[in-house]
Amino acid sequence: MDGDKERAAKRRSKLILILAQARHVELERLLQRKGYLVVAPVTSDQAVAVCLHNRIPAAIIDQGFFAEGEAWTVAQSLKAVAPKITIVLLVRGSLNGQEAPPGVDCAISAGQPKQVLNKLQECVPH
Repeated sequence: MDGDKERAAKRRSKLILILAQARHVELERLLQRKGYLVVAPVTSDQAVAVCLHNRIPAAIIDQGFFAEGEAWTVAQSLKAVAPKITIVLLVRGSLNGQEAPPGVDCAISAGQPKQVLNKLQECVPH
């Protein structure tokens, strides 16, 4: 029984939130194969609720969730309820020297799921 609790605790520590307008199926599968439990809420409100009630080490957010000129970002909302969460931004192309939106810890091109996994492992404190 204790082994089950340990496995469940370890699995929860690898809980990853993915916020995207379109599913990133290949990335989700890769994360699951590496032992991550992937949660994909449909709205930013649902994402905040998940973070409020669970210890989520990282969130991967698609660039589409960031509206141009928005004063407050979904990343800031997640950090408000889970200050230690690491936010990885999936960008189409590159940031081309632009600063990442407020609340974002690191950014990576969405086109390469393995690179996203590497960046996630690099950015999330162990």
